[in-house]
This record gives sequence, C-alpha cells and structure tokens, in this order.
Amino acid sequence: MNKFSVDKTLVLLGMAFFLSACKTIPTPPPIAQDAIWLKESSPFVEPLADLKLRQNWRYTAKVGIKTPEAREQANVVWQFADQANNVRLFGPLGAGAVRLQFDQFGVVLSDNKGVIHEGDSAEELLTRIVGWPIPLEALSYWLFALPNPEASYRYQQNELGQLSVLEQQGWAISYSNYRDAGHGKLLPRKVVANKKVTPDDDIVVKLISKGWEW
Repeated sequence: MNKFSVDKTLVLLGMAFFLSACKTIPTPPPIAQDAIWLKESSPFVEPLADLKLRQNWRYTAKVGIKTPEAREQANVVWQFADQANNVRLFGPLGAGAVRLQFDQFGVVLSDNKGVIHEGDSAEELLTRIVGWPIPLEALSYWLFALPNPEASYRYQQNELGQLSVLEQQGWAISYSNYRDAGHGKLLPRKVVANKKVTPDDDIVVKLISKGWEW
C-alpha cells in the first residue's frame, strides 16, 4: 500500500469516528421562546401523591452525558423499593460499572474496584467519584415528568397538556415521546436535562427509556 492509500484510509477512519461521535452527543432540543411559562402546582398534586404511595418501581434506560471535560454513555437500571434508591450504571462508562444507593439516611457508592464511598448527597458523590454531575435526588421526580416538590420551578406544556419543559434547580429539562409505561401511565421516553455552567459550556444529560416495571 502506498503512502497516498494509507493517508486516505486514515482520513476515512477519522471521518467515520467523528460522525459516530456526533451521533452520540446528547443535544438538548430548543426551548420555545414564545411558549407560556406556568407555575401552578395543581397539575402535579395528584401525580406526586401517587408517586409517594408507590413502593416499588424499576426504570431502565440508555444515558448519555456531556460535560466540559467528557462525553460518555452508559446503561442505567434504577430500582426503588422500601423507600430506598438503587442505581446501577454500566456499559461503556469511563469510570467502569458503579452502584449508587441512597435514601433519607445517606448515600453509598460502590465503584468498579469494589471500593465503598459514603456521603450525604448522591449528586456530590456521583460527581466526585464518577465525574457525572447529575442531581439524582431531583431526577427521581424528573423521570416521572414531575418537579421536585422541595424546590421552586416553572414549566411549559404541549398541546396535550403534558409537561414539555421544566426549569428547576438551574436545569432545563425537556420531555418528549410520551408512551404508555404500564398501569395506564403516560411517561416520556426521552428526557434531556441541560445546565449552563459557563457562557460557553454546559452539562447535558439525555435519557432514553427502555421500559418501566411496577
């Protein structure tokens, strides 16, 4: 093979890698600037009460994250039972498979080497050990297209009255592709959360649901 052929092959491989990477980067959808922002809590009262009574659920999804430092993907299995959250991240994850358990009493994270880390905040521990700055406590509500009742918020709805954008805790969360998740519940298949950290940098978390179990 001559030098021209080698160079051409390298260029083609580089282009393929670049195009593949672009497809996996989570990109937040644009927020409609002329949409009406709402603050009424009434649409969420009944769903939040139902969620509080629900003792067991299991959520599986593909998750992608983009930060100023990294772009990664993983699989997530989130199990809630007996008032405790058990979150597993595995697959093509830079830090390796991790397990995070948290409830009202604290947080425990087991890394890919089996080392146990303890803390008071799931977000702080996941950020420090894995490098994924995701507000997991709030996400346990956002997955259900609900706001965290402990913080202020505003939101937009689509033409069907479903939550389309939620702004809370410095994040803008967009919802789309609502589907039957079982027991007559319509939940978004796609959740994209975006947080601006500098004028030029942001954090984007994209979740594509694989399914729910109740």
